[in-house]
Amino acid sequence: MRESGGGVSERLTVTLLGGFGAYRGDQRLDLPPSCQRVVALAALKRRPVHRGWMCSTLWPYSPPAKAVARLRSTLWRLRPVGAEGLLHVDSKYVSLAPGASVDWHDAMRLIDRLLHRTEPAGADPDLVTQLLPLLHAGELLEGWTDQWNVNDRGRYRAMRAAALDMLSRRPSEPPGHRRGHREHCSHLRADPTEWS
Repeated sequence: MRESGGGVSERLTVTLLGGFGAYRGDQRLDLPPSCQRVVALAALKRRPVHRGWMCSTLWPYSPPAKAVARLRSTLWRLRPVGAEGLLHVDSKYVSLAPGASVDWHDAMRLIDRLLHRTEPAGADPDLVTQLLPLLHAGELLEGWTDQWNVNDRGRYRAMRAAALDMLSRRPSEPPGHRRGHREHCSHLRADPTEWS
């Protein structure tokens, strides 16, 4: 989180579902496309990523020196729009700022809880209340064609479909049917260490 001039902590949020968005508090940050791609790539990860890897991922056809210069320029361009607080950057690594929230991370965590719940009754109403807006928000980085998000998009698409299917089932359906569905979806467990 970042403190505003009045000392009030402002929440940093990145949305990846249904398209890209970045916010400081309630204010949407108007990021240039190159900045959106850097922030989105960092937001897909749950760990710092090496600057060299980020360069080769975002600019695979550029000579290494030119890709490094492009990353440096892109990171600098976050400052004039007040978005530099979204990332933590050092000489080797780039990561999303600690405390910044990502809707896709929230969705993956809640879907995992839904698909692998053990209680015999229906889904937890609080979980459903939190999850439904995320499920209806759209695909991961909808409309983007970058190859680096294809695997994550495919995984999210499968988990989202399984969650919507489970939530559409009537409570009166046989327990065996639900159990079979849960076993069918067991390979979709959202392991954060595998998100790439």
